[in-house]
Amino acid sequence: MKARSCVAGALASLCIFATASAADLSPAPMYTKAPPPPAMYNWGGYYAGFNVGGSWGSQNGTIFTSSDTNLSGVIGGGQIGINWQDHSPWVAGLEFDFQGAGQSGNTTFGVLLTPGDTLAVKDELQWFGTVRGRFGYAFGDMGRWLAYGTFGLAYGGAKLSGNGTVGGAPFAFSQTGNPVGFTAGVGLEWAFADRWSAKLEYLFVDYPGGTPAVTLPGGVVSLTENDMIDNIVRVGANYHF
Repeated sequence: MKARSCVAGALASLCIFATASAADLSPAPMYTKAPPPPAMYNWGGYYAGFNVGGSWGSQNGTIFTSSDTNLSGVIGGGQIGINWQDHSPWVAGLEFDFQGAGQSGNTTFGVLLTPGDTLAVKDELQWFGTVRGRFGYAFGDMGRWLAYGTFGLAYGGAKLSGNGTVGGAPFAFSQTGNPVGFTAGVGLEWAFADRWSAKLEYLFVDYPGGTPAVTLPGGVVSLTENDMIDNIVRVGANYHF
C-alpha cells in the first residue's frame, strides 16, 4: 500500500509539473502601440507657379473737369515666393508676381478751347507686378487649407494715347508711364497634393498716377492723369519645392 501511495504521489506531482511547464510555454500576449496621428501639412519653403484672371477699375483724367475712364481686361502671369511655418497653424510669407495685362478703356473730352473741339483718349495698363507680404492661418484636413491676407507694393506699365482737335487743329499723342502704388487683398489656398496647391485671390491696387500729364497744342490745355484704381480676381497653382 505504501508503494502504491508513493507511486500515485509521484504521478500527481509529475502531472502538476507538466501542466505548469505547458503554461510557461504558451505564447505571451502581444501588446501593440497605437499608430501616431497623421502629420500636419507644412506650408514652409519655396514655391513657384502661374495664374490667370480678370481685372476691372478706373483711371481718372482731368481737362478743366474730371472724368473717369473704366478699365477692364484679362490678366495672366506667374509668381514665386517663400513661406515660413513653425509648429503652429500660422504661416508668414513673401511673394513676387509679374503679370501681363490687356486692360484698357476709352473716354472722350469735349469743348477744350473752342466749340467743336474733341479729344478721344485711350487708357491702358499693359503689365504690372507686386511685391507682397502674406500672413495666413492653416486649417481643415491636416492643415491643407490656408486662408491669408496680403499687402505690399504694386508697379506697372501704363499707356495713354489720344487724338482729336484742339483749337481747330488736329492733334494726336501717345506716351507711357510707370505708376507705383500699393496693393492689399485676401486669398485661399488648398494643398491638393504633397507638392501642389491651388489658390483663389483678390487684390485691390491703387496707383497715384497713371502717366505724366500731356500738354495739348497751344500749351494752354493739359490732360492730367490722376488716380488709377484696379480690382483683380485670379486663380492659380503653385509647386512647392
